[in-house]
Amino acid sequence: MKKYIFLDVETTGLSPHKGDRIIEIGCVEVINGFLTGRVFHSYFNTEANISADAFQIHGINKKFLQNKPLFYEKLDDLLGFIDNSIIIAHNAKFDINFIHYEINQCGGNADNFYEKNFFLDSLEIARKVFPKKRNDLYSLCLRLKLINKNFRNKHNALIDSWLLALVIMKMGFFEKKK
Repeated sequence: MKKYIFLDVETTGLSPHKGDRIIEIGCVEVINGFLTGRVFHSYFNTEANISADAFQIHGINKKFLQNKPLFYEKLDDLLGFIDNSIIIAHNAKFDINFIHYEINQCGGNADNFYEKNFFLDSLEIARKVFPKKRNDLYSLCLRLKLINKNFRNKHNALIDSWLLALVIMKMGFFEKKK
């Protein structure tokens, strides 16, 4: 059984080392190439300010997050959901660096996170399948006819995880070899 987790995060900015934090995580489970319907999704309250650029991307503000759990309150649920998986994220280094940082901030062991999971970057996969083309998630979804141009204008970690899973499936990543 191969367990894949399609993962996306939304953040307050671009760098956890400059004080930016995760404010949303979405994960979608695929086992043996089939969507299971199981997801992990959470918003997080954070002390960090949300940059204007980040707000333009996801539209999440501090007021919306004020009653949401802190990251450490959901850490065990997140790690239990993704445990022993192949994690696929678009521009994976960004998402994984933020998760690593958050685990360390909680006093957790990020080494376990790396030892128990394998990571793939769907952006690198897309660049091999569609060289010299725009390969951001929105462009891939348009190219593969998963959405139309009017689909949305704000990012959401759970929706983006679902879309990423569909993109990878439609690109033939899980097709059985004869």
